[in-house]
Amino acid sequence: MQRRLFLPLVLGLWVLIAGLLLRHAGLLIVSAPLLLFTCILAIVSLRFEPPAVRIRRRLSRQRVMEGEEVDVTTEIEIPFADPYRGKISVIDRIPTKASLLDGENQYLGELLPGDSAVLQYTLHLPRGVHRFPGVRALAWSTWAWAGGTGTVEEESTDEASLIVARPRTTALGAIPIRPRRTRAFAGTVKANRGGQGLSFHSSRSYVPGDDVRRINWRAYARQETLIVNEYELERMADVSIVVDARLLAHFRLDHETTFDHAVRAAASLASHFLHAGNIVGLLVYGDIIRWVFPGTGKVQERRIHDQLAASFAADREVFEDLTNMPTRLFPPRSQLVFVSPLVDEEDVEVIAQLIDRGYSLLLVSPHATAWETEQVDSTDAAATARRIAAMKRSLYLDTLARAGARVVSWDVAEPLAYAIERDLGVSVYRRHA
Repeated sequence: MQRRLFLPLVLGLWVLIAGLLLRHAGLLIVSAPLLLFTCILAIVSLRFEPPAVRIRRRLSRQRVMEGEEVDVTTEIEIPFADPYRGKISVIDRIPTKASLLDGENQYLGELLPGDSAVLQYTLHLPRGVHRFPGVRALAWSTWAWAGGTGTVEEESTDEASLIVARPRTTALGAIPIRPRRTRAFAGTVKANRGGQGLSFHSSRSYVPGDDVRRINWRAYARQETLIVNEYELERMADVSIVVDARLLAHFRLDHETTFDHAVRAAASLASHFLHAGNIVGLLVYGDIIRWVFPGTGKVQERRIHDQLAASFAADREVFEDLTNMPTRLFPPRSQLVFVSPLVDEEDVEVIAQLIDRGYSLLLVSPHATAWETEQVDSTDAAATARRIAAMKRSLYLDTLARAGARVVSWDVAEPLAYAIERDLGVSVYRRHA
């Protein structure tokens, strides 16, 4: 405002002084409007008080799946007791990665005290945790000679300022796992011990107190000795899902990276094992150690999906290889599920060492062979490089399979369920009703 006053004031004084020195009536007349304008502008500036703007934001949904839309309604109000008269400009700034599909997120016009204006717009959200950065308000006086930023009171709750876009998931059926240790609680994982269950395990001699319904009468007819059938116990298991978030392990596709597919696979696997009644934890390794303590149920599923939504691939030097992975977070002799493309022989060695330490391991290795084949670069050198990369990848996976890991080689162009069915030899695809 001082700059806006300085130019007409200096110009008016120079013209006035020149008119007095030269005794020129025309110059004196010209200086009068400049000085009068400066005085009026100064008076208006002193009396201008930016209004207090109240903002209320409402979201149609706070938790969505990536790629879905959210309707936002923002109400702008000036308190009734505010003496402001003039125009106001309000911009409800949207999250950085969100895109505006429909509607308007800004308002410009007159807004009298006690009145309100409503903004309605629709956002498209990729995977991530999206936070609204706030509201910008700018006010002008009646004659638009003075402007200033009003006080913005955002009355929206924290829930109305944050949207979580969780990764897409794929429905999976029964994926058999056989960890070396299970919990004492009933579940769906076979414990390799006799007891009450559904699958036949072994037979033994009858002991007083056994359920007579478990007597094998055919064996009694042959041996004339009471034989009791044992069924394999089904127990709850500890499952730790590890997501490789190292930037050097992934590469960019058309509009996303293989890391995005790895996150979706991890979310699908976490939901599957949680719905089966297991205890599931999550480790995202690459940027920082993102660890979700093991748990069960819907709340745990939400925690894992929220952490995956906030994860991204990074190139931290300390996490360039898997040797710094905090393996003490994993329960001993439990089930590990790795989602990693693998980088070199050191990664294979680290995973093989985990198998030697008693962990049961399921490796889901995403790649994009079909996408690479469709690329324009079809020179002999590029084709040779692709063949060499495919051979190295096949060697890594075969080495881990011989070490005892169950390996799923997943081309991201196909559904994850098909890859699991093909490589594990079980039918795991399940249609939604």
